[in-house]
Amino acid sequence: MFKKTIFFLSFFLICLINNNSYANSQGYRDELPDLQRLTDLTIGIKRINKGLKYESKGKFKKANKMYKESIDFLLEANKNQNIDPNIFLYLGFAYNKLKNFENAKIYYLLGLSLEPKNKYINKYLGQLYLTQNKTNLAKERLEVLKDCNCNEYFVLKDLINKY
Repeated sequence: MFKKTIFFLSFFLICLINNNSYANSQGYRDELPDLQRLTDLTIGIKRINKGLKYESKGKFKKANKMYKESIDFLLEANKNQNIDPNIFLYLGFAYNKLKNFENAKIYYLLGLSLEPKNKYINKYLGQLYLTQNKTNLAKERLEVLKDCNCNEYFVLKDLINKY
């Protein structure tokens, strides 16, 4: 009889401990923060980064698909957010990667209309002008960057000198 009582008590304690630990695990779940939905801008940027990775591996079809998807997200971000030169920068970059130079130029110029001294937009627009054999316009972008003392100035300057 004594063995049966000990067995019953130990079984009861094990059940109680297991039940209590389950309750604690449910409590921890309630303490987790809510996950934030990614914005269309951040999704668009992630798609561009994925496209760059695919491009570096020589997977150009997948890269182009990522660039096209990024454009969709960035255009949606442009509708839903305040006007932001970064959205125009990324739109121009994605169109440039897809070799749609006219749209790339349009979005770069829109970004520059909001922030004329943006070093990234000036650099990429200068590179775009070089691909279109417009060195005088690329030199204008370089002139805007000359006072920034930034890496973008030296990259564009080297590209112009090589051209």
